[in-house]
Amino acid sequence: MGLIHLGIDIGGTNIKFTVLADDGKLLDQGEVLTEDSVTCPEIWKNKIIDLIKRKSRVFARDNPEGVLCGISAPGLTDPENRKITCMPGRLEGLENFDWSEALKMRISVINDGHSACLAEYKSFYEGSVNNMLMLTLGTGVGGAAILNGKLFPGAIQRAGHFGHMTVDHAGVQTATQMVGSLEYAIGNFSIAERTYNHFENTRELVEAYKNKCTLATYWWLKSVQKLAISLASLINAFSPELIVLGGGITEAGDDLFLPLRKFIDLYEWKPNGYQVEIRKARFGSFAGSIGAAFYAKENFRK
Repeated sequence: MGLIHLGIDIGGTNIKFTVLADDGKLLDQGEVLTEDSVTCPEIWKNKIIDLIKRKSRVFARDNPEGVLCGISAPGLTDPENRKITCMPGRLEGLENFDWSEALKMRISVINDGHSACLAEYKSFYEGSVNNMLMLTLGTGVGGAAILNGKLFPGAIQRAGHFGHMTVDHAGVQTATQMVGSLEYAIGNFSIAERTYNHFENTRELVEAYKNKCTLATYWWLKSVQKLAISLASLINAFSPELIVLGGGITEAGDDLFLPLRKFIDLYEWKPNGYQVEIRKARFGSFAGSIGAAFYAKENFRK
């Protein structure tokens, strides 16, 4: 069958996986609950180890050399892309865990925002777009920048942490010390706190917004407005041709993108009428796992 490319994306809510053949054909795809818990911190990690072993057994007949595995995760990677060295606040046990050593096979680790951006750019925009930003809206908010046709990791591979830009100088301080962050304003992890325990997740909030609940409408549009302000700020900072939005929150569809466009129109600077296009990620919430599979292949060739 040739080499198999396995990509795993570790999210605060779900772990997604994608299995690709060497020619890019999709062989398998799915997700399991992360179950990130301070009382049982090893559950999510054991799920991933078991997932890698099972997919290796099914698609590569237990041959570790037949599988190129990439893991997409929040946080900063080490220079060799073997592990996450810094991930404050969530996924206890992720920091400094060497996946290659634990599984006795080569595993390439990449930041989740970088991974999702790489998947979208390489698949749909390379050659036609030179400067692109991507934000992943899920449990938290990640992202990445393609500058002059290349992924820009920045010093210590921190570039693209757009969720940690501030939208409220008097807001709550989160794990990276930033106050009033975009991640807090729209990320799924803070829904209960932001809505005074009226809603447990974004899906519930958006459903209530659809049903014209006054409080839900206020909370949801307030979050979308802060996202629009952030995007307009990023447009001024990077001057991209395109911004792609991915992650589970984008599954809200028009309930996100229609008000977002209206808010952006209030804030975006449009020199000579030039307007930056905002698109939904084509790979949807699986962009991270697909990008991780791509990255494993790319890293192997290096």
